[in-house]
Amino acid sequence: MTTQRYVAAHLYQQDGWLSPGYFEVDDDGLFMAVAAARPAAWVGSELERLDGYVVPGVPNLHSHAFHRAYSLFAEGSTGAAREDLWSWRAGLYALAGRIDPDQLQAVATMAFLEMLRGGFTSVGEFHYLHHDPAGKPYANPAELSERILAAADAVGIAITLLPVLYRRGGFDQAIDGVQRRFASASSDAFGELLTSLRRSTGGRVFLGVAPHSLRAVGPEDLRELLQLRAELLPGAPIHIHAAEQTTEVEGAQTALGMRPIAWLLEHAGLDEHWTVVHATHATTEELDGLARSGATVALCPVTEADLGDGLFALGSYVKAGGRWGVGSDANLSPDPAIELRTLLYGQRLRHERRNVLVGQHAGRAHLEATLASGAASLGQPIGGIVVGQRADLIELDPQASELLGHTTATVLDAWIFGAGARAVRRVMVGGRWRITAGRHPDEERICSAFAGAVRALR
Repeated sequence: MTTQRYVAAHLYQQDGWLSPGYFEVDDDGLFMAVAAARPAAWVGSELERLDGYVVPGVPNLHSHAFHRAYSLFAEGSTGAAREDLWSWRAGLYALAGRIDPDQLQAVATMAFLEMLRGGFTSVGEFHYLHHDPAGKPYANPAELSERILAAADAVGIAITLLPVLYRRGGFDQAIDGVQRRFASASSDAFGELLTSLRRSTGGRVFLGVAPHSLRAVGPEDLRELLQLRAELLPGAPIHIHAAEQTTEVEGAQTALGMRPIAWLLEHAGLDEHWTVVHATHATTEELDGLARSGATVALCPVTEADLGDGLFALGSYVKAGGRWGVGSDANLSPDPAIELRTLLYGQRLRHERRNVLVGQHAGRAHLEATLASGAASLGQPIGGIVVGQRADLIELDPQASELLGHTTATVLDAWIFGAGARAVRRVMVGGRWRITAGRHPDEERICSAFAGAVRALR
């Protein structure tokens, strides 16, 4: 077995920085050794030197990659009486009705590239485009899923593909219009998709499932999906949208007699494999229940702010011991620093005070929280620079203007609340450098293909 050995000027560990820090990566792209001093067995070995601040790669818990072709075009008024998720969705549906497989792949590749450049090294892709524009399955029913996987492979990001089960157009509503591209004809048809996609797993590709929401998946559909998961993908991640908007909460109360998160807690058997996306309008009791269940809440602060969803009660959830992470959702700015910064600024506005997670530097506290959620939420061997985990890491440039004068005590604050992607010098996924000097080796081609797709779609 051949290995690559490194020495970093500053190497992040959960219990403190190693300055310097030594680590070794094996052929499988896993950390084989991490040490505060050069191991005796390394005498005479050539080391690759990293003079920056080396931190773990960040997991992106929730993405809709194809939204990247729409979100930044959606700032004009729609003329609706109330501008919110539902008025925004009308324009998104128009895009979803037109996008073809080549365009989907080009757009997704760009979104994944931007994630990598910011320091996201793994992504949970909540993928609900399954059929052609007429709502008919492609000759290969997994065509669009495979295009998403090809996009991830092209840039080198690790992916947990979360094929979405979509069975109805809303609470007690039939599938209509472009939703035919999302909908599965039956649980058996969805099971066939999962069976096909299992052949693609391995390496940097993982597979889970995603009932879209309780408005799109009824109780019986969810029961059948959980049975499919138990048979085909035991222990796999399962993600669901819940309580993003007050209208959704009201709809669940009318249709199910309960708020959506309360219903899930009582009927779905939430555990550490579940990720509840948004949970914006959760009660204190629901937050306590989520924390006790071991589920993760995926917060998407930039998208939630863009859509006017509201603010999650992070302080209460953290006090209850809840697990959370961040996602880029509509991919307006797929950068972990921007997501974490937006999250904390929103909480400061909510509480009219600064340090919501008291007792630590805000940057480090928020980074640690989202790192800790990744392994369970995405089903990947990630979370830190730790022996046995995948070698995903970011090197921050100590010469970036926002980082000048900082030490290990404050550099994460400077990155998250200031520099963001501008300070990301190199990004490694699975032991291979994917971003060097802030760029991907195939960046020009990826950007050109994305530009062509967007021009055609607009």
